[in-house]
Amino acid sequence: MTQSEKLEQLQAKLKVAEEKLAKAMKEQGEACGDACDWHDNNVYDLATSPTNTYQVFVDDLMREIRDLQKSK
Repeated sequence: MTQSEKLEQLQAKLKVAEEKLAKAMKEQGEACGDACDWHDNNVYDLATSPTNTYQVFVDDLMREIRDLQKSK
């Protein structure tokens, strides 16, 4: 796989991960409810897990892309 192909692959993965992160963040916001009740809210606590996971994945992909672009 060429460096250009690797970059395209990473960018495609990043797009999917960002879409999943946006969905997870929306679900996290909805879990708060109208009163933004995040304290002692088990539904909110459960909803934060996917958000945290996808945020780490997005950050890792962005780092990989940046490193790959620097090595060109």
